[in-house]
Amino acid sequence: MPAIPPFVLKKLYIKGSLRAEDDGFALDLKNTIAPGTIAAFAGLDVDGQATDPTRVAIISANGNARTASDISIESPLLFPASATITLRIAGQTLEPGPHELVIRVVVQEVGPLNIPVSDTLV
Repeated sequence: MPAIPPFVLKKLYIKGSLRAEDDGFALDLKNTIAPGTIAAFAGLDVDGQATDPTRVAIISANGNARTASDISIESPLLFPASATITLRIAGQTLEPGPHELVIRVVVQEVGPLNIPVSDTLV
């Protein structure tokens, strides 16, 4: 399977979209590569710490929300080219300042991917 270099995957993150929300935080990804089918959400690390996938909701462009743990090969998430999705993490707050995240997904067309995110929460 073709590998996608980290510097390309890093471009999926919409810089500046990391934001605090009432009961957690959120960030946005835009598919700037090619249409993909997310067959599994393998995890989210925030500053080196794993996040419970049941706390992660993925909101598609049409506003439909799904828990990341509900995404599977039987129930994948389509991620068309140019589409934007929001990851909303409930019950986990971030302090203002710089943060490093890694979003781990399995994409049907290419296999496992680690999407690196670096941003500063204002």
